[in-house]
Amino acid sequence: MLDVKAAARACGFDLCGIARAEPGAEDARLGEWLAKGYHGDMKYMERRRDVREILPGCRSVVALGVNYYVRHEPPEGPRVSRYAWGEDYHRVLGRMLDAFLARVKEGASGASWKACCDTSPVLEKAWAERAGIGWIGKNGCLISQEYGSWIFLAVVLTTLDVPPDPPHPDRCGTCTRCLSSCPTDAFVAPRVIDARRCIPYLTIEQWKPIREGIAPWAFGCDACQDVCPWNRKAKECGRKEFAPRPGQDKPDLRAWVLMKGPEFRARYGDTALARPGRRGLARNALAALGDAAPADVREAAARDASRLVREQLRSV
Repeated sequence: MLDVKAAARACGFDLCGIARAEPGAEDARLGEWLAKGYHGDMKYMERRRDVREILPGCRSVVALGVNYYVRHEPPEGPRVSRYAWGEDYHRVLGRMLDAFLARVKEGASGASWKACCDTSPVLEKAWAERAGIGWIGKNGCLISQEYGSWIFLAVVLTTLDVPPDPPHPDRCGTCTRCLSSCPTDAFVAPRVIDARRCIPYLTIEQWKPIREGIAPWAFGCDACQDVCPWNRKAKECGRKEFAPRPGQDKPDLRAWVLMKGPEFRARYGDTALARPGRRGLARNALAALGDAAPADVREAAARDASRLVREQLRSV
């Protein structure tokens, strides 16, 4: 008989849990969040759907987690979110999911399977909580007692009926350190984030000049995770793919503005830093530098053909 969890471990996943493919309370919470416009320009959030529509006949949801914590602290200065220090996690988890699907399909040839890793209309964190591999903390991150919130998530939908795990209980207690640590006051309430004020959204997802104070963060933000007590106990992952690449944990903001397309693709093409594109990184660098932007950086931004970069220059 197919052992789904053993297959997950064999493919390198650190966490695995199972949930029944049934509607949950998260659907109503998502609707309320969207109605208030907290998703900003992330229109793809409006397309989140019942997993049984994504995979007809879906009976079980396999939630998978991969620890990405590296015991390394960057020097003072501009910062990049820890998740983007190494290879793009979509690539790493994609390879692991391919291996996982090969195993489970061999063990249950009559079932259908569909892997989702942050690119399908699936609420990965909600399914991970329902499958018992962690709980959604007050900072909106999925937290594991073993790995903290330094976890990449994926889910696999299947028509196979797999015995479910109990949902994970909330372990945040009365702690509110994450809420008070946010540099831009993006938390409307515990577990409710106005993305329009969240630094990861500002620096990665939206295509407008940044007028919020984001320094020292130039790409993403770990402020609410850095203060989480559960992250003090996190185990190191030991995966070379997530180890900090030279200059990626502490970026050269001047280079972000001055670099051309070929250099950008060569340096960041297989990393999460590729998502906002060269112009997005230049915009972020100008926002993080503010009045401290050197003259050559300002001149380069003024010559840039991108309206985004030139508008950001005028706002600092």
